[in-house]
Amino acid sequence: MRQAEAGFASGGAWGLPGPVALLMVLVAGIFPCGSVGAQAWTADLHAARASFGAPPLGAGSTHAALGVRRADGHRVFHTSVAAPLVSGGLLWGVVGAGDRLAARRGRVEAGVDLSALVHGQQDPATDRGGSGVRGEAMPFVSASVGTLVIEARSGGSLYRGRIGGESWSRDLQVSDLSLTLPIPSGGRPPLRLGAEVRHLRPGGDEEAFVWAGTSLSAGVGPTGLWVSLGRWLQGIDGELPSTGFGGGASFAVTPRAVLWVQGRSEPFDPYFLGSDRTSWGVGASYRLGAPTPPPPSAGAEIRDRGRVTIRLPLSEAASPPSVAGDFSGWEPVPMHRRGSNWETTIHLSPGAYRFAFHSSVGEWFVPAGVPGRRDDGMGGWVATLIVPAAGP
Repeated sequence: MRQAEAGFASGGAWGLPGPVALLMVLVAGIFPCGSVGAQAWTADLHAARASFGAPPLGAGSTHAALGVRRADGHRVFHTSVAAPLVSGGLLWGVVGAGDRLAARRGRVEAGVDLSALVHGQQDPATDRGGSGVRGEAMPFVSASVGTLVIEARSGGSLYRGRIGGESWSRDLQVSDLSLTLPIPSGGRPPLRLGAEVRHLRPGGDEEAFVWAGTSLSAGVGPTGLWVSLGRWLQGIDGELPSTGFGGGASFAVTPRAVLWVQGRSEPFDPYFLGSDRTSWGVGASYRLGAPTPPPPSAGAEIRDRGRVTIRLPLSEAASPPSVAGDFSGWEPVPMHRRGSNWETTIHLSPGAYRFAFHSSVGEWFVPAGVPGRRDDGMGGWVATLIVPAAGP
């Protein structure tokens, strides 16, 4: 019984003012109030149907949810509330935030991932509610090998919950190893292949859980597609489903509006001791506020105090390139993978600088989309970067 109810408690925060206040402090630190108006938030509206494998939830749940979220690099915030579309369903809500604190040296990055989540639900039929708070700290180290990114994390996850008059806790030691590999696809955005192994160790004499999974995503014009498949290799009773899979698609109607559909079959959840479930949903997302131009996919982005980030899409170079220019005496400066780009950051004084990229096989090149690209007069190309003087 507790497994099924805990699994349903996956979505405000009734009865937990202390954790909510702490989470709001975290959110304020991640997204300062003075800059909220200038940030591009996204609103989500969706309808979903879920069927659970353990009673009394086997009849399923159908709900509509409204939420907002914000992602700024590794900094994230999200909150949503949901109401049932049929009688007898639950009201639920969730709010969460996270950040990655990291330092990079060459191809290696190290730091810690921090996250917190508060959730709650209320059953109008029985007037029975529940709530919980979860916190996670995961030190990590990652390294780039060509376009492959390897990341290892190990830390702890703490959960405190209440269902009706019963309180309970769940503490786990969590370790995972993930691989991410972009696969070139003929000039289009690359396919992304991911693989993960996760190890969860509860306290006491409970057996550890081991998960292995893989995922693939692709983009074709305004359409995005993804699929995933995984299995609990250890820790799940043979009578419980241990395999999970899912898939989805999205379509960008306008630069701000996206429609999407997804479906999942999820096995037993050892985080919340939740029942297996099958779900599907359809929804729409819309970016709010004044549009913020994205950073250039190739070229230079000038930031404050003369800090300049030079980027090159992964599709333009299969192995780590370099960049050279007037700022380096035309000595190549190594670039490192970050997300879907090769990047390097340098500090420059105001002025004009010519530069070009240098491949791992010794060729000089400047992609056609780089701002300021021009003929170098010797059969090749250079780009010009202008760093303006600081204002008064």
